[in-house]
Amino acid sequence: MVCSSGIENNMSNQQLVLVTGVTGFIGAHVAVSLLKKGYRVRGTVRSMEKANELIRLNPELKDKIEFVIVKDITEPYAFKDVVKDCDYICHVASPFFISNVTDNKTQLLDPAVQGTLSALEAAITEPKVKRVVITSSFAAVGDYTKDPSSGYVYSEKDWNPISYEEALKTESGLLAYCASKVFAEKAAREWVKEKQPHFDICTINPSYVFGPTIHPMNSMESLNTSNQILWTIINGSKIQPSTQGFETDVRDVADAHVLALNHPKLSGGRMLIPQGPFFTNTMSKILLEKFPEKKDVISDPSDVPFDTKRFTIDNSFSKSVGMKYYSEEQTYIDTATNLWERAKQFQENN
Repeated sequence: MVCSSGIENNMSNQQLVLVTGVTGFIGAHVAVSLLKKGYRVRGTVRSMEKANELIRLNPELKDKIEFVIVKDITEPYAFKDVVKDCDYICHVASPFFISNVTDNKTQLLDPAVQGTLSALEAAITEPKVKRVVITSSFAAVGDYTKDPSSGYVYSEKDWNPISYEEALKTESGLLAYCASKVFAEKAAREWVKEKQPHFDICTINPSYVFGPTIHPMNSMESLNTSNQILWTIINGSKIQPSTQGFETDVRDVADAHVLALNHPKLSGGRMLIPQGPFFTNTMSKILLEKFPEKKDVISDPSDVPFDTKRFTIDNSFSKSVGMKYYSEEQTYIDTATNLWERAKQFQENN
């Protein structure tokens, strides 16, 4: 059901992109990036309350996004009625949580796989669709059985080797989430191979995603997992998680989706998009230097050393097709400023 439309007559010639999960952390940024590039955006939401909250938080989006309600993306043909006249689909919606997982299949595996297949089944009913861009993850690439200090260099050719049986049995919420991204991406590729549709697909595979939040949130506790790491450093707890990994700015993730819509080298492909490695000690140092007045709330760096033998991720393919990345300093500064502001708003509303 189309609930509100901001499509003006003079925009009728622009190409229309369906963004699933448009009120999520990544989905909201994908919508903004698409609008900046001149696309029209139709976004799926679970309720109009969420849509209205997105607009309240970002008044500049008013009358620029057409919202449609899809209450359950795992339902067969969930997107069938919302793909009409769409030229592209960015399928972003997928469950992402790693704690309080009690049933791997129903909470993570099924929603990720069925949601992706629902988007593809819908796309096949709309002749105008040219490509479906799917938000995957480095979780579908990294091999959890390898020693993290192996020095291995990951690229688009690599796959997480977890089996479905292991995914069902594991008591690790993180491993179950990683498996959900593996099986969703593989299901999409197998579906295309079998159905031979009139469109192609590609996947975007980010690592830890940091960046400013512009989407509806219930509280600071509802932050995405990556931003929770940075928030721990700057929320006054003075806790230093001493975490390292690879990072992507959410605005770069969004731009990657837009780049992937029609780039010929991404037909059927996948694109790893880490900006580079991150280390929470480095975050602390940069933020303490940039915000000396906040030294009472920013945690000090720990004495844990950076693992120089850790695996790496090759992002050269993404750069070869035009990806540009925010600097880590800009990401940390913009994210910290945004998170302090969001926390202040929650405090004022309580």
